[in-house]
Amino acid sequence: MKLKVVAIVVLLVVGGAALVVGTGVLPRNTSAATTYLTAAASVADVSDDVAATGSIAASTSWSLAFGSAPTVGDAAASSSSSSSNGSSTPTGTWLVAEVKAKVGDAVTPGEVLASATNTELQQSITAAKNDLKAANIQLLTAQDAFDNATTTDALRQTRTQLLNAQNGYATAKQSLRDLQDQASRDALKAPAAGVVTAVNITNGTDAPSGAAVTIDAATYEVTADVVESDISSIKIGQDADVTVDSIGADLTGKVTSIAPTAASSSSSTSVVSYAVTIDVASPPKTLRSGMTSNITITTASAPQVLSVPAAAIRGTNGNYSVLVLVNGTPQAQPVQVGLMTSSLVEIKSGLNEGDEVVIGTSSQQRNGTTTNGFGGAGGFNVGGGGGNFRGGGPTTIVEGK
Repeated sequence: MKLKVVAIVVLLVVGGAALVVGTGVLPRNTSAATTYLTAAASVADVSDDVAATGSIAASTSWSLAFGSAPTVGDAAASSSSSSSNGSSTPTGTWLVAEVKAKVGDAVTPGEVLASATNTELQQSITAAKNDLKAANIQLLTAQDAFDNATTTDALRQTRTQLLNAQNGYATAKQSLRDLQDQASRDALKAPAAGVVTAVNITNGTDAPSGAAVTIDAATYEVTADVVESDISSIKIGQDADVTVDSIGADLTGKVTSIAPTAASSSSSTSVVSYAVTIDVASPPKTLRSGMTSNITITTASAPQVLSVPAAAIRGTNGNYSVLVLVNGTPQAQPVQVGLMTSSLVEIKSGLNEGDEVVIGTSSQQRNGTTTNGFGGAGGFNVGGGGGNFRGGGPTTIVEGK
């Protein structure tokens, strides 16, 4: 009976041990090694960037109409615009005599694009000259009457007549000038270098009351919406890279304006964004308005500084450190950091070029396994914004013992 009890106890102990191992409470293979992924501290350019997508547009466009000065913008030059540039409402109908420009033409400043005649306008100028002569006679007569007045009542009356005559003469003179100004604009001339984008006239037909020819400037800009979390880092004058995939162009530019109010969003995401405009430097001839472009604005940079991958940084602001391997064992090394991005961090002190820092770990069942292109490791804190990886040596693996 005693032997049976002992046998039962032994069986229970062995079975319990097998259960513990089988459920994973104890490791099946205690010789599994910890693998440390490392990268060397190296000199590189560290930059923090903001990326967005926008549309290329001409920096300025002009609408040209007969009898009016060029109008900036897409709005057609009309009677309302002519009054804003000092001219009266356009008079008569312009008959197109010649059209030299066609859509797509590159034009130079002052180049004649079209011409027209206006018979009614010439008649109005003749009438305005007669009105001015009549106003001048009335002014001379009023002046004589005022000069010859002797009584107080006569002086008051002739003074009033003289003032009215002076006003009439000034009005007649200005009317003639306005008509002559319209007549001088019987030829459409390019106000600056650019490209013809629309021609709304043909030879021998009446010109429209609005734009006859539209020109886009040869300079370009791109406007993109930047989300609210990034807009505080954008400043006027910052450098930007502009990539236009449709023509394979990598261009540069500078931030020229930042919208003070948020852009309205048609999506349901409720993402708040602000329009940022960038002037494109040295645009190629193949660039066109409406092309999609990807912009990258450099908000901070530290060129040619000692740096490590962001995954190597541990700790919080003012108390950062990295792990360095000493005889295969990671040890904390305090560091002073500078510019921090999501991919690369500037090291001001605490490391030397070539020092290997731990950027992650993984458990390996077999020795000698290698992993390249490690993108980060859990448990490593990074305090940086967006950015592009622009440095750091190849990742290596050192196996723990």
